[in-house]
Amino acid sequence: MKYRDQAAAGLASIEEAILGLLAERPEGLINNEIARTLKLESDFAGRQKNYLTYSVLGGLLKRGLVKREKQDGKQPFKLAR
Repeated sequence: MKYRDQAAAGLASIEEAILGLLAERPEGLINNEIARTLKLESDFAGRQKNYLTYSVLGGLLKRGLVKREKQDGKQPFKLAR
């Protein structure tokens, strides 16, 4: 149970950091910008880059805390207000 609690605390911390960052950037950010800004870029050599932040953003989307809007050919993540 200790490891599960550690993982839950880590996830909550990453979510909080992403939400705080998006609050400072009302124009929104794409996943790669979020990963780079928070120093969470993946070192994985395959095609699935920055999946950690993308996965966390998916959970925030599902809970209605962030949204995506098409903008200049991109779909940045923004806070859902």
